[in-house]
Amino acid sequence: MYDEGYQRWRASARHLALFGEGLPDSIQPFSFVPMQGMEFVSSLLALSPGSTLVDFGCGRGGPGMWLAAQAGAGVIGVDSSKVAVADAASRQDLFPGLASARFVVADVADTGLPSGCADAVVSIDVLQLVPDPVAMVREITRVLKPGGRVVVTTWENTGAEVERFPSDIPGLFTEMSDVEVYDRPEWLPRQYAIYDAAVEADDGTDPAIADLAKEAKMIEPLRENSRRLVVTASRR
Repeated sequence: MYDEGYQRWRASARHLALFGEGLPDSIQPFSFVPMQGMEFVSSLLALSPGSTLVDFGCGRGGPGMWLAAQAGAGVIGVDSSKVAVADAASRQDLFPGLASARFVVADVADTGLPSGCADAVVSIDVLQLVPDPVAMVREITRVLKPGGRVVVTTWENTGAEVERFPSDIPGLFTEMSDVEVYDRPEWLPRQYAIYDAAVEADDGTDPAIADLAKEAKMIEPLRENSRRLVVTASRR
């Protein structure tokens, strides 16, 4: 499913423009974190030169490579889509300052990476998409070095009828320490502006825009039953 999606999304200039507005051209994300959000995530990660960041659900790699490049760190990206991983590997030269980069096709709940290989882990707008968030957090904990920090951006279900998003996000991190939760309602206007633009632009000629318009209509009833979060935690 995601291979087919990435093939549509990367081929659509309008889709790329919607998600990329306000961000460096190189990032080309398919997530809803704005530029001030990327800077906030960077500050929480506190990467050092030569350290290794593992990006869970890296997609086409832009956010993870940008974060690593800001600190002269390296990145290992993990994603289940071979199309996304191939795109990420081909885009490394767009990020001056990046110490190293490699990308693997794997499940975020079973990456195959060595235990303790990551100084830090990031996951941008992925947790709510995986079938087993508990298994993903367990895998994040495994690949982190002791004391290593994870930063996750996602949405949390606050309504009894909402199944799109997980409930009790902080509760997923009970085996870790220094858990902190940040509400980020100020990120939502950009998300809904992207959705509104996609609905308006959907004329049936661009499958990527049609995908986004369909998602916008599905998410609309959930606006009052979810909250935008950043969660950080450390491996004990």
